[in-house]
Amino acid sequence: MLTVHGRRAVAALLAVVLVACQAVAGDTPRLPLVPVEWRAAWSVPADAGTGESPFETPRYAVSDHAVAVATRQGTVRIHDPRTGELRRTIPADPALPAPITGVWVAAETLVVSRGTPDIAGHALYGHDLTTSASLWRRTVVVPDQPSLEDTGAYMGPGIMVTEHGIVVFERSSEPFDIHALDLRTGATTARVTYPRGCHLRGAATARSVTLLSYCAGNQLRLASMDPRTLRHDWTRLLPSFYSPQDGDPLMHVTANAEGHVYAWAGNDGFFYAADGRLLSTVREAVEVRNPSRWSPPLFAGSYPAAANDRGLLLDNGWPLPAYLLSLDSGTGRLGGLPLDMPAHRVSLVGATRNMAFVHSDGRISAYNLIYGLSRGPAGFGGVPANAWPDACALLTGRDLSVLADGYRAVPGADEPAGMAPPKPARCDWIPPTDDGAVVSLSVEWVSSSSASARKLFIAEVGGIKEGNAVDPTTESPGFLSYTVAETNGFFGATIINVGPVIVRLVSSSRQAVRLISPLLRDNLLARYQAGVRAPGPTRKGGWSHPTDATVHAEPVVLEGVVYATSGDGTVSALDAATGAMRWSFQTGDAIQFDHAVVDGTVYAANTSGRLVALDAATGRMRWSRRINVVGDLVVVTGRVYAWTRNPAWAMNAELVALNGASGKRLWTFRPDGDILNPDPVPAGGVVHAGSDHGMVYALDAASGAQKRRFRVGGEKDHTYLVRAGGVVYAASPDGEIHAREAASGKVRWRSRIDGVVDFRPVVADGAVYLGGKDGTTYALDADNGTRLWSFLGEGEDPGYKWDVAAARGLVYVGSTDGRLHALDAATGAARWSFPLGRGSTSGPVVRGGTVHVGADDGTLHALDAATGTVRWSFPTGGNVETRPVVAGGFVYFGSANGNVYALPAAGG
Repeated sequence: MLTVHGRRAVAALLAVVLVACQAVAGDTPRLPLVPVEWRAAWSVPADAGTGESPFETPRYAVSDHAVAVATRQGTVRIHDPRTGELRRTIPADPALPAPITGVWVAAETLVVSRGTPDIAGHALYGHDLTTSASLWRRTVVVPDQPSLEDTGAYMGPGIMVTEHGIVVFERSSEPFDIHALDLRTGATTARVTYPRGCHLRGAATARSVTLLSYCAGNQLRLASMDPRTLRHDWTRLLPSFYSPQDGDPLMHVTANAEGHVYAWAGNDGFFYAADGRLLSTVREAVEVRNPSRWSPPLFAGSYPAAANDRGLLLDNGWPLPAYLLSLDSGTGRLGGLPLDMPAHRVSLVGATRNMAFVHSDGRISAYNLIYGLSRGPAGFGGVPANAWPDACALLTGRDLSVLADGYRAVPGADEPAGMAPPKPARCDWIPPTDDGAVVSLSVEWVSSSSASARKLFIAEVGGIKEGNAVDPTTESPGFLSYTVAETNGFFGATIINVGPVIVRLVSSSRQAVRLISPLLRDNLLARYQAGVRAPGPTRKGGWSHPTDATVHAEPVVLEGVVYATSGDGTVSALDAATGAMRWSFQTGDAIQFDHAVVDGTVYAANTSGRLVALDAATGRMRWSRRINVVGDLVVVTGRVYAWTRNPAWAMNAELVALNGASGKRLWTFRPDGDILNPDPVPAGGVVHAGSDHGMVYALDAASGAQKRRFRVGGEKDHTYLVRAGGVVYAASPDGEIHAREAASGKVRWRSRIDGVVDFRPVVADGAVYLGGKDGTTYALDADNGTRLWSFLGEGEDPGYKWDVAAARGLVYVGSTDGRLHALDAATGAARWSFPLGRGSTSGPVVRGGTVHVGADDGTLHALDAATGTVRWSFPTGGNVETRPVVAGGFVYFGSANGNVYALPAAGG
């Protein structure tokens, strides 16, 4: 126990120690604190779009005092910028029920514009930010599209709000009328008309408006305009090599609140200070990335790079996070720190002191700028660069041997300057032969924690699912495979998150992606989460087979084998129970039309003029012919019938009959006029062929000689044909329908409906069903043509696909209202309906008391045929492209994501 004297002695000793420590500390230079991190502060819903309206005016605004958020209901929410707390709501204007087209906040004033795209006059309001009181209202004319006859044009925000006033461009075509308005009264303070022959771009700072201009016979100029007087504070010639030719010049200007400016013209980009000083070129600006001082961000985007050494690239796509990029006014160089959101999902709303606000995924998110000791290169988000793994070490040659032996790794070397880790972040695995698939791997990001990596991964997955077809059969936590269709091809990819690391695997072969991705995940787990096993997909039962393009053609299921084709030109034979590959054959180009499997032979035609016949058991080619097939193949009694065009884009066409065993051309029939692929309809010794001039031809199946013809509809009408038993039914868009005996041509009956037929008829259970362009379904008696009933779903969907199925006294049909309807087959009375959505649907197909139908969101539904109750649903990850085929206890179909699916019919 310490006595009073003891306590005094200890206190004296501590004082001595403290003084000594302070002396030592005073001798050590204090390290400067620098910006090191953007830390999420709060987030609120923002449903008014991405932040830019059709008039290039913002839907959200930021100042030191408020964050203003426009809503679809026409109100404006005012939030505290530090906490996100809702302070007040500015109500909609009951006298003008028009949507909000812009909001701005400046100098304790809220400015709101309302209007519609088809009306030039917009109402502009001023409100006191503190009290919400209305200050003024006036009408302004927003810019429309420039006239093609104009020699100049203004392309930029029509309304720009600053602390010193409002600038309104009331014309985008010559002559340009520019108005200056007082912020607190809305009164006009100045007005100028810009000369003809000038092209302008504009951007607002906190206290000025920046204009980038090019006038005929002059040079590119950058100017700062006073918002009160519209006089130029300064003007600078842009030191660009760009020389605009005729038409609108390629140029753009961006500014932040403090007046820093980025001006771009052609391939040249320059950064300027608020006083007009040229700070740097793009090439100089992107050399240094560590921010040393704070200034409001100019951009939100991917890690910056110089394009062609002069322009600025902000959409590199790598690394994954978005960066908020600021300009150092002292050095003219960009400094940036990453966010926990993908770059392509983020747009910059604005910034205040040490805070930034971005829009992403329907929300406004606020971030605080955190200062601390430098953690190394800012581009890596505080993670040491040497913590990034070697991309080529994440897979091995043994892993790639599941594709072929002899793959070799080639490190990538195209990272932006300043963002190259010591070990390669990208790696291409090159196949041993030219016909193999390259497999590319990239380390997308290494986070400071597993939690932040997970957040970034989830945001990226959300974006992938919005814009691409995905593969739900392999999806699991931290693992998503997807497909991307681009102008240069169709490829597969997988994005994987394990611990702090996010990687992406890409290949033109989706089969390679499916085989390699699990091995890559296992390697990552061994490196970052030793002992943790990979979670498996949640779905059990059935199978899927990945092809390398959309599956357009309906699978053919025969004797335990699924014969499928794909837009990548492949014909595949798959085990119907397991999906195991029996054989595959590459035709060389996309297959878009239905193939046929008859008498042990698979017939398929691609889009580059090749028709092949393959042995159904082995895939061996029996014969091949150069012929431009432009419709589904029809194979009957040893003959292959196909419509052909030469060249492929010609309007006229020929119907060709080939010997199914040898491919020898038997005959050709070329009708007069245009032909848009009406399917031939063989019936016994007669082949019926429609046309696009209202005529139906009956041809001898053996010789192609014309036996007879008859007219259905007008001279420009398409004819739709279908056969049921010994009767051929023909319909035309004008509503005329014929039923004739296929062999003799004898007329059974003629009928007419009062609608526009737009689809091929369907005959089922003693009735002929026709689909109208407006979504109406018509039912006629198949024996005599008597109209039984008609049904129209309420709604509009010009892109809908009509189809019908009938079973057990019910008819199932889709309509323009985006629903599947079950109707009484005798009366047309509605029994039940099920929502499918407006857009691409597939089916219905009825088997065993179940209706199988694909919805517009890519979900395949199995519904109770009697009640419409959902028995099961399966999200396919892409549009259901083919009609479902139900056979052997499975439901088979093809998807836009490239998969051929087999789902258990009993439970999906």
